Amino acid sequence: MTNAPIDPLAIIELTNLKAAGKCEELAKHPALGLKPEWMGDLVKNDNFYVRSALASNKALSASPEAARALASSEHWLIRRTLAQNPALANHPEVIEQLSTDGEPVIREALALNPGLSSHPNTIRNFSADKNYHVRWLLASNPAIAIDPETIKTLSKDRSESVRRALAENPAITNYPEAIQALATDEDWVVRRYLAENPAIASSPEVIQTLSGDSVRAVSEALARNPATHTASTNSWQPTQPAMQVPTI
Repeated sequence: MTNAPIDPLAIIELTNLKAAGKCEELAKHPALGLKPEWMGDLVKNDNFYVRSALASNKALSASPEAARALASSEHWLIRRTLAQNPALANHPEVIEQLSTDGEPVIREALALNPGLSSHPNTIRNFSADKNYHVRWLLASNPAIAIDPETIKTLSKDRSESVRRALAENPAITNYPEAIQALATDEDWVVRRYLAENPAIASSPEVIQTLSGDSVRAVSEALARNPATHTASTNSWQPTQPAMQVPTI
């Protein structure tokens, strides 16, 4: 919780909801963090929708106990909802628990969580997950910007879907090695997605490489990228005749 002044009206509203037995509304209330002690009762509520509402509430950042209890829920939908909650950034032990969940959909949901920006170890572990959907979703998460090793690993992933997701991610901005690798990727769609990414503005040599790509769709994507118009590079034109776009 922050040191912000407690809103007496919010406390009154929470109290009225509790007194009226409106548990689902209470569980989803954004000011619930003002009464973290009430989360202990909500997490034990028999109603699935009450527990699910609590699992999605960012106010969970105020209650590690409730977050841990929800992470151990027998219902995978509740664990998945929790895995999507950015409030988990404050609960590293819960992130660690969910990152090894046996249900792939839980790890997939967590791979997209912006709260991973505080947890480089989990990001690195996910970059080697056997489920390519986890790696694919991770590759599109801006949170990976904190870990150079993950970006390097994903740029060489065996799945073209993973590399395509990474090529679109602005998180690669400060990683020229990964940008270079993607610019010469064997999959032309990877190169096209990269050509549309503002991240390449800081890499004139990559802009030059993509401008001469043999696939017309790549150079056309580059021409549409406003970031390349102001890049500190000489004006460019395709350096070789462009061939027709191959079918996927």
